[in-house]
Amino acid sequence: MRINGSFAKGYRDRFRWTLARDEEAKIGRRIERMFAVPQSLAGKEHTMEWRDYSRQLKEVLKMERHPIAVTYSMVPADGTKEGRHWVCRALQDASEGTVVNLTKENSVCHGGTWHLGLGPRPAGEADKALKKFLVGGEKLYCSIATFYRAMTLTAQPPLGLADNVVISPLEKAQFEPDLVIFLCNAEQACRLLTLATYDSGVSPKTELVGSACHMAITYPLVSGEINVSFLDFTARKMRGYGPDELFVSVPYYRMAGIMRSIPLCTAGTAKTEYPPEFRQLVGGSLEEEG
Repeated sequence: MRINGSFAKGYRDRFRWTLARDEEAKIGRRIERMFAVPQSLAGKEHTMEWRDYSRQLKEVLKMERHPIAVTYSMVPADGTKEGRHWVCRALQDASEGTVVNLTKENSVCHGGTWHLGLGPRPAGEADKALKKFLVGGEKLYCSIATFYRAMTLTAQPPLGLADNVVISPLEKAQFEPDLVIFLCNAEQACRLLTLATYDSGVSPKTELVGSACHMAITYPLVSGEINVSFLDFTARKMRGYGPDELFVSVPYYRMAGIMRSIPLCTAGTAKTEYPPEFRQLVGGSLEEEG
Protein backbone atom coordinates (compact mmCIF):
# COMPACT_ATOMS: atom_id res chain seq x y z
CA MET A 1 0.00 0.00 0.00
CA ARG A 2 1.44 3.36 -1.05
CA ILE A 3 0.85 6.47 1.06
CA ASN A 4 0.72 9.93 -0.45
CA GLY A 5 3.88 11.81 0.56
CA SER A 6 2.15 15.05 1.54
CA PHE A 7 -0.41 13.08 3.56
CA ALA A 8 2.37 11.23 5.41
CA LYS A 9 4.22 14.48 6.12
CA GLY A 10 1.04 16.09 7.45
CA TYR A 11 0.35 13.07 9.66
CA ARG A 12 3.92 13.14 11.05
CA ASP A 13 3.68 16.88 11.75
CA ARG A 14 0.39 16.42 13.57
CA PHE A 15 1.83 13.55 15.57
CA ARG A 16 4.82 15.67 16.59
CA TRP A 17 2.52 18.55 17.53
CA THR A 18 0.42 16.22 19.69
CA LEU A 19 3.54 14.93 21.47
CA ALA A 20 4.79 18.49 21.99
CA ARG A 21 1.41 19.55 23.39
CA ASP A 22 1.29 16.59 25.79
CA GLU A 23 4.87 17.20 26.91
CA GLU A 24 4.10 20.89 27.49
CA ALA A 25 1.12 19.89 29.64
CA LYS A 26 3.33 17.54 31.68
CA ILE A 27 5.94 20.24 32.20
CA GLY A 28 3.20 22.66 33.25
CA ARG A 29 1.98 20.22 35.90
CA ARG A 30 5.52 19.76 37.19
CA ILE A 31 6.01 23.51 37.45
CA GLU A 32 2.73 23.90 39.34
CA ARG A 33 3.88 21.26 41.82
CA MET A 34 7.39 22.74 42.10
CA PHE A 35 6.05 26.16 43.00
CA ALA A 36 3.26 24.71 45.13
CA VAL A 37 0.50 26.34 43.13
CA PRO A 38 -2.90 25.04 44.32
CA GLN A 39 -4.68 23.08 41.59
CA SER A 40 -7.67 25.43 41.89
CA LEU A 41 -5.51 28.16 40.35
CA ALA A 42 -4.91 25.91 37.36
CA GLY A 43 -8.63 25.52 36.72
CA LYS A 44 -8.96 22.22 38.55
CA GLU A 45 -10.75 21.35 41.75
CA HIS A 46 -8.23 21.09 44.56
CA THR A 47 -9.47 18.23 46.70
CA MET A 48 -6.90 18.46 49.51
CA GLU A 49 -7.57 14.84 50.40
CA TRP A 50 -4.81 15.03 53.02
CA ARG A 51 -7.15 16.99 55.29
CA ASP A 52 -9.56 14.05 55.31
CA TYR A 53 -6.61 11.72 55.93
CA SER A 54 -5.77 13.70 59.05
CA ARG A 55 -9.25 13.51 60.51
CA GLN A 56 -9.58 9.79 59.81
CA LEU A 57 -6.19 8.87 61.24
CA LYS A 58 -6.67 10.92 64.39
CA GLU A 59 -9.94 9.07 65.01
CA VAL A 60 -8.71 5.59 64.14
CA LEU A 61 -5.39 5.85 66.00
CA LYS A 62 -6.83 7.92 68.87
CA MET A 63 -4.21 10.62 68.37
CA GLU A 64 -4.29 13.75 70.50
CA ARG A 65 -1.76 15.57 68.33
CA HIS A 66 -2.24 16.59 64.70
CA PRO A 67 -0.35 14.70 62.00
CA ILE A 68 2.23 17.08 60.55
CA ALA A 69 2.56 18.08 56.90
CA VAL A 70 6.01 19.07 55.59
CA THR A 71 6.21 20.72 52.17
CA TYR A 72 9.24 22.12 50.35
CA SER A 73 7.95 25.16 48.48
CA MET A 74 9.22 28.09 46.44
CA VAL A 75 6.55 30.30 48.01
CA PRO A 76 5.63 30.70 51.70
CA ALA A 77 2.34 29.53 53.16
CA ASP A 78 -0.30 31.89 54.52
CA GLY A 79 -1.04 32.45 58.20
CA THR A 80 2.30 31.32 59.57
CA LYS A 81 3.80 31.91 63.03
CA GLU A 82 6.10 34.93 63.14
CA GLY A 83 9.58 34.96 64.63
CA ARG A 84 12.57 32.65 64.46
CA HIS A 85 12.27 28.89 64.81
CA TRP A 86 14.03 25.70 65.82
CA VAL A 87 13.09 22.76 63.58
CA CYS A 88 12.49 20.42 66.53
CA ARG A 89 10.19 23.02 68.13
CA ALA A 90 8.40 23.76 64.83
CA LEU A 91 7.40 20.09 64.62
CA GLN A 92 5.87 20.32 68.10
CA ASP A 93 4.11 23.58 67.20
CA ALA A 94 2.58 22.02 64.08
CA SER A 95 1.38 18.99 66.04
CA GLU A 96 -0.44 21.45 68.30
CA GLY A 97 -2.10 23.39 65.47
CA THR A 98 0.41 26.07 64.37
CA VAL A 99 1.71 26.69 60.84
CA VAL A 100 5.45 27.44 60.62
CA ASN A 101 7.31 28.62 57.51
CA LEU A 102 11.02 27.86 57.86
CA THR A 103 13.58 29.73 55.78
CA LYS A 104 17.33 30.23 55.88
CA GLU A 105 16.70 33.64 57.46
CA ASN A 106 14.39 32.60 60.31
CA SER A 107 15.94 29.25 61.24
CA VAL A 108 17.73 29.56 64.60
CA CYS A 109 19.64 26.28 64.47
CA HIS A 110 22.54 26.19 62.00
CA GLY A 111 22.45 22.40 62.03
CA GLY A 112 18.74 22.39 61.27
CA THR A 113 19.24 24.88 58.43
CA TRP A 114 21.85 22.59 56.93
CA HIS A 115 19.96 19.31 57.45
CA LEU A 116 16.81 20.71 55.81
CA GLY A 117 18.81 21.96 52.83
CA LEU A 118 18.01 25.62 53.43
CA GLY A 119 21.69 26.51 53.64
CA PRO A 120 25.16 24.98 53.40
CA ARG A 121 26.89 23.17 56.23
CA PRO A 122 28.61 25.55 58.68
CA ALA A 123 32.19 26.24 57.60
CA GLY A 124 35.31 27.79 59.07
CA GLU A 125 35.05 28.89 62.70
CA ALA A 126 31.36 27.93 62.84
CA ASP A 127 32.26 24.36 61.81
CA LYS A 128 34.96 24.18 64.49
CA ALA A 129 32.52 25.43 67.12
CA LEU A 130 29.93 22.86 66.03
CA LYS A 131 32.40 19.97 66.26
CA LYS A 132 33.62 21.14 69.67
CA PHE A 133 30.05 21.28 70.95
CA LEU A 134 29.06 17.87 69.54
CA VAL A 135 32.05 16.10 71.11
CA GLY A 136 32.87 18.13 74.22
CA GLY A 137 29.53 19.78 75.02
CA GLU A 138 26.60 17.76 73.74
CA LYS A 139 28.67 14.55 74.03
CA LEU A 140 26.65 12.55 71.52
CA TYR A 141 29.79 11.53 69.57
CA CYS A 142 33.11 10.40 71.06
CA SER A 143 35.23 12.13 68.40
CA ILE A 144 35.02 14.31 65.32
CA ALA A 145 35.88 11.22 63.25
CA THR A 146 32.78 9.48 64.60
CA PHE A 147 30.68 12.53 63.75
CA TYR A 148 32.15 12.61 60.24
CA ARG A 149 31.37 8.92 59.77
CA ALA A 150 27.78 9.40 60.93
CA MET A 151 27.24 12.28 58.50
CA THR A 152 28.97 10.57 55.56
CA LEU A 153 27.02 7.32 55.85
CA THR A 154 23.61 9.01 55.96
CA ALA A 155 21.40 10.70 53.34
CA GLN A 156 22.72 14.11 52.36
CA PRO A 157 20.59 17.26 52.81
CA PRO A 158 18.52 18.51 49.83
CA LEU A 159 20.53 21.72 49.46
CA GLY A 160 18.87 24.21 47.13
CA LEU A 161 15.62 22.27 46.79
CA ALA A 162 13.40 25.15 47.93
CA ASP A 163 13.41 28.46 49.79
CA ASN A 164 10.67 27.49 52.24
CA VAL A 165 9.96 24.43 54.35
CA VAL A 166 6.33 24.69 55.42
CA ILE A 167 5.53 22.70 58.57
CA SER A 168 1.84 22.65 59.44
CA PRO A 169 -0.95 20.54 60.88
CA LEU A 170 -2.06 18.17 58.14
CA GLU A 171 -5.65 19.40 58.51
CA LYS A 172 -4.54 22.96 57.73
CA ALA A 173 -1.95 22.22 55.04
CA GLN A 174 -2.26 24.69 52.18
CA PHE A 175 0.07 22.76 49.87
CA GLU A 176 0.30 19.08 49.04
CA PRO A 177 2.70 17.53 51.57
CA ASP A 178 6.01 15.94 50.70
CA LEU A 179 5.99 14.16 54.05
CA VAL A 180 3.47 13.40 56.75
CA ILE A 181 5.04 13.11 60.20
CA PHE A 182 3.32 11.59 63.20
CA LEU A 183 4.41 12.58 66.71
CA CYS A 184 3.01 9.54 68.45
CA ASN A 185 3.49 6.76 70.98
CA ALA A 186 4.82 3.25 70.38
CA GLU A 187 1.41 1.64 69.84
CA GLN A 188 0.37 4.27 67.30
CA ALA A 189 3.72 3.83 65.53
CA CYS A 190 3.19 0.07 65.43
CA ARG A 191 -0.23 0.51 63.85
CA LEU A 192 1.04 3.01 61.28
CA LEU A 193 3.90 0.74 60.19
CA THR A 194 1.54 -2.24 59.97
CA LEU A 195 -0.90 -0.26 57.82
CA ALA A 196 1.97 0.96 55.62
CA THR A 197 3.26 -2.56 54.96
CA TYR A 198 -0.12 -4.31 54.79
CA ASP A 199 -0.24 -4.50 50.99
CA SER A 200 3.46 -5.09 50.32
CA GLY A 201 5.10 -6.81 53.29
CA VAL A 202 8.25 -4.81 52.54
CA SER A 203 10.02 -3.49 55.63
CA PRO A 204 11.06 0.19 55.56
CA LYS A 205 14.80 0.86 55.34
CA THR A 206 15.16 3.07 58.38
CA GLU A 207 17.93 5.43 59.42
CA LEU A 208 18.06 5.78 63.20
CA VAL A 209 21.25 7.77 63.87
CA GLY A 210 21.57 11.55 63.64
CA SER A 211 19.75 14.71 64.57
CA ALA A 212 15.98 14.81 65.07
CA CYS A 213 15.45 16.95 61.95
CA HIS A 214 17.63 14.67 59.84
CA MET A 215 15.78 11.50 60.87
CA ALA A 216 12.30 13.03 60.78
CA ILE A 217 12.61 15.11 57.59
CA THR A 218 15.85 14.81 55.60
CA TYR A 219 16.17 11.04 55.32
CA PRO A 220 12.56 10.17 54.41
CA LEU A 221 12.39 13.13 52.00
CA VAL A 222 15.59 12.22 50.15
CA SER A 223 15.20 8.43 50.24
CA GLY A 224 11.43 8.10 49.82
CA GLU A 225 11.47 5.64 52.73
CA ILE A 226 9.26 5.59 55.79
CA ASN A 227 11.38 6.31 58.85
CA VAL A 228 11.06 6.00 62.61
CA SER A 229 12.91 8.48 64.80
CA PHE A 230 13.44 8.49 68.55
CA LEU A 231 14.94 12.00 68.10
CA ASP A 232 18.39 12.87 69.36
CA PHE A 233 18.68 13.07 73.12
CA THR A 234 19.52 16.78 73.16
CA ALA A 235 16.34 17.66 71.23
CA ARG A 236 14.28 15.50 73.58
CA LYS A 237 15.64 17.34 76.61
CA MET A 238 15.63 20.87 75.20
CA ARG A 239 12.10 20.72 73.79
CA GLY A 240 10.51 18.66 76.53
CA TYR A 241 9.38 15.72 74.40
CA GLY A 242 7.57 13.06 76.41
CA PRO A 243 9.48 9.86 77.22
CA ASP A 244 6.97 7.84 75.18
CA GLU A 245 6.95 10.14 72.11
CA LEU A 246 8.61 9.34 68.78
CA PHE A 247 8.28 10.29 65.12
CA VAL A 248 7.02 8.20 62.23
CA SER A 249 7.72 9.96 58.92
CA VAL A 250 5.80 8.88 55.83
CA PRO A 251 6.51 10.13 52.29
CA TYR A 252 3.19 11.45 51.02
CA TYR A 253 3.01 9.03 48.11
CA ARG A 254 2.64 6.23 50.70
CA MET A 255 -0.37 7.77 52.40
CA ALA A 256 -3.00 6.48 49.95
CA GLY A 257 -1.90 2.93 50.70
CA ILE A 258 -2.16 3.51 54.44
CA MET A 259 -5.66 4.90 54.10
CA ARG A 260 -6.70 2.05 51.81
CA SER A 261 -5.50 -0.46 54.42
CA ILE A 262 -7.49 0.96 57.35
CA PRO A 263 -10.76 -0.99 56.82
CA LEU A 264 -8.89 -4.15 55.75
CA CYS A 265 -6.24 -4.47 58.46
CA THR A 266 -6.65 -5.04 62.21
CA ALA A 267 -4.12 -2.25 62.79
CA GLY A 268 -6.90 -0.10 61.35
CA THR A 269 -10.57 -0.92 61.92
CA ALA A 270 -10.87 -4.54 60.72
CA LYS A 271 -11.84 -7.16 63.31
CA THR A 272 -9.76 -10.24 64.06
CA GLU A 273 -11.38 -13.46 62.88
CA TYR A 274 -10.40 -17.00 63.85
CA PRO A 275 -10.94 -19.66 61.16
CA PRO A 276 -12.06 -23.08 62.47
CA GLU A 277 -8.72 -24.61 61.49
CA PHE A 278 -6.86 -22.08 63.63
CA ARG A 279 -9.22 -22.58 66.57
CA GLN A 280 -8.55 -26.30 66.39
CA LEU A 281 -4.81 -25.66 66.28
CA VAL A 282 -4.73 -23.53 69.46
CA GLY A 283 -7.44 -25.37 71.37
CA GLY A 284 -9.53 -23.46 73.88
CA SER A 285 -7.10 -20.59 74.49
CA LEU A 286 -9.04 -18.20 72.25
CA GLU A 287 -12.22 -18.52 74.29
CA GLU A 288 -10.23 -18.07 77.48
CA GLU A 289 -8.73 -14.79 76.20
CA GLY A 290 -12.10 -13.57 74.88
